[in-house]
Amino acid sequence: MNINRASCELRCGSFTNLERINNLLTTDDTIQLVVRHDISKLIKERFPYLTINPEMVSKGIWLNGRGLWNENNFQEINSGRSYTNNGDLVAIHNHEDIPITAFYDHLDSASLVSSEIDIHFIKNVWDGIFLQSDVIATDSQNFIDYKQGDIHPTVAIENGDNIFIGKGAKVRAGSVLDASSGSIIIDENAFIDIGSLIQGPVYIGPSCVINPGTKLRGNVTLGPQCKIGGEVEDVIFQGFSNKQHDGFLGHSYIGEWVNLGANTNNSDLKNNYGLIQLIKDDQKIETGKQFLGTMMGDYSRTGISTMLNTGTIIGLGANIFGAGFQDKYIPSFRWGKNDTTELEKLFNTVENMKQRRGKSLSSDEKIFLSELFEKQIIK
Repeated sequence: MNINRASCELRCGSFTNLERINNLLTTDDTIQLVVRHDISKLIKERFPYLTINPEMVSKGIWLNGRGLWNENNFQEINSGRSYTNNGDLVAIHNHEDIPITAFYDHLDSASLVSSEIDIHFIKNVWDGIFLQSDVIATDSQNFIDYKQGDIHPTVAIENGDNIFIGKGAKVRAGSVLDASSGSIIIDENAFIDIGSLIQGPVYIGPSCVINPGTKLRGNVTLGPQCKIGGEVEDVIFQGFSNKQHDGFLGHSYIGEWVNLGANTNNSDLKNNYGLIQLIKDDQKIETGKQFLGTMMGDYSRTGISTMLNTGTIIGLGANIFGAGFQDKYIPSFRWGKNDTTELEKLFNTVENMKQRRGKSLSSDEKIFLSELFEKQIIK
């Protein structure tokens, strides 16, 4: 999920990790980002107002972008010490400017003398899936004024005080909003069509479309401008992706500019109820999870009636189709079950997808994908 993005861009609940940090700052504070060199141009393109990989890393508080920071744990780190969470360095206090070439050595030394801090932390990309209940409950406090939406009088509402609907959002006839098990946050200009079931905790991002009869069955995060249908539970959509039709998706993390074809289904539970194992580059990864579905990178697509196994990893730009269960590890740029996509065709497809939402495929994105493609072919 972070092949082409920084960890601070990962989404869980109403915000990305970077947005959470930004919400804690004052107008006098500034943000610098230190990211992998291979994605630095992409990050600069997305955040032109931020300093990316400065030659001199400024003094001040440095936070691990995998942390889901809130007001309480942010206040804990103001004592000038270093902090870890289960062995991972999550925050340091720089007392002076440091050359970026020495920054990582500085992090290694800082972790040797540190205090433990309790914070939600994304150690593995699937961790966010299991944090949504707590995170959305906390996030709802940022939306207490969201009572401006248009709700049809036939909509059934359970625990309405825990439902937050933004300006321009609309919930059509016969839908059910059930917040008895968690908050429902429907952001601005989202559209919930006829007969949908929304069970909290759920966050529905700006300008999302929920198709008629959709079932969102709790612990669901939808980033901006997603179009969703069928049955979804315990899933994060990063944003700008489609699952418009019937089919089940559970315990999964879906990137941006993804399209799941009609009747795509995934398994998130083994039929022997055992713990789920991932496979990546011929290496086995023990997740310790009984429920885990699909981790799917940006620009990937599935054909109609695609079957995805438990614990499936899909890279960037894959076009997945064919009968039977797909492989548990599908590398970037896979075409079908054994072939490789043509890069120019992928560019054309992504450009068409982005134009539908008023976006475009940038030259830096093309360069990044081209370089990744060459590495994949050589590999």
